[in-house]
Amino acid sequence: MTRPKLFDEEASVDGAMRLFWRQGFDGAPLPELLDAMGLSRGSFYNAFGGKEKILLDAIRRYMDVGMDGVLLPLFEPDAAREEIEETFTRMIAHTASPEGRYGCLVNNCMTELATRVPVARRALLAARAMVEDGFTRAVERGQAEGTIAKRDSPRSIGRFLLNNFSGLNVASKGRPGRAVLADIARVTLKILD
Repeated sequence: MTRPKLFDEEASVDGAMRLFWRQGFDGAPLPELLDAMGLSRGSFYNAFGGKEKILLDAIRRYMDVGMDGVLLPLFEPDAAREEIEETFTRMIAHTASPEGRYGCLVNNCMTELATRVPVARRALLAARAMVEDGFTRAVERGQAEGTIAKRDSPRSIGRFLLNNFSGLNVASKGRPGRAVLADIARVTLKILD
């Protein structure tokens, strides 16, 4: 007979997600990870199998919560230009939040792990593809409504927006100030005109 879990799995994953977000994968030694998750070593290995597995769960959780709500407008059923702009506005506001100073978990892990941890690379590329698809769908709707120019394909614009959205996350770690980030977003969004 299997023993019942004596911990809140979602809370444990949240703890891991926040630690990886703040300190990176390599910067999160197992004792700190166990503490952040509220687990013993045995419970950790029984429930999650290892550090790479909990990282994958943390990435999924991060994407599920829409990067603390930043991505929510982009995934509205009828998202178009207004929701793209709102997503960038939320990103800039997020950079001023306590967790905003850590950048983006996906970007951070991409630069830290993608070249050496294949399983992480696949999960990170899937997370980025999800956001790119959100931008692409919103561009398609905007082009159909006439609020976004049709100079380029929705996919090309979606990739461009994702790249610059990610760049805002990276730039925010240097704390350049809201005005600088707003200027980057303003120029980026001109692609929609």
